[in-house]
Amino acid sequence: MITQRFRKDYTGEFIITNTAWAGGRKRTQREWLPNPIENHHISGRAACIGSMADGSRFDFTILQKHKGGLLGSKKLQTYGTGEIAKSMRLDFAVERDEKIIKDLIDQGYYRNNIIYTIPRVCLAHPGVFYTIPYNPPVIKQVALAYLAAFDGHQEVFLLGYHADAELGHSDWDSQMEKVIAAYPDTKFYHVAHAPQTPSSWKNYSNLVQLTYREFITYADI
Repeated sequence: MITQRFRKDYTGEFIITNTAWAGGRKRTQREWLPNPIENHHISGRAACIGSMADGSRFDFTILQKHKGGLLGSKKLQTYGTGEIAKSMRLDFAVERDEKIIKDLIDQGYYRNNIIYTIPRVCLAHPGVFYTIPYNPPVIKQVALAYLAAFDGHQEVFLLGYHADAELGHSDWDSQMEKVIAAYPDTKFYHVAHAPQTPSSWKNYSNLVQLTYREFITYADI
């Protein structure tokens, strides 16, 4: 279940680091992980790049230099997976695959970029990675949209999300639907051809479908 929560109210959380049974009782060890991130954004707009499936229609890498209108009033913060991070600089990356995480470590990507991952990896590399607040049970591509909404963005653009993309889980659209439903005051824009928008998403008034041409104009790319 995904609950509407926001970073402005988040101080951190306990995570379980070990569980053992002794004398017929379960004993757990917990460690407090504080919230070390303050996300100050001007426009309240974020772009979540779930895959490079639409790379032939739109060059996602130009978003790393996006200025966003007068005084950055429309500037987009970018959220993407570790695979996307190999191609462009992101404001926030989410990755759980330890091979990709090792690649990002070897590249030194973490030095100037924020990478969210699973608690175990965070504990193994103190101060290097960050845990996803409340760690919702969704794939990493959906976690991008959750984080954007959690960070207080009022408009979230979903790029590279459709049936032709390799998103790693057949249930990704229903997972995303739960994020859309949990944040009714956040407007989500599905950027794709209209037939590629899952039909169930169209039941939500906070979901808008845009073509890439419309996105480029609206977001001042």
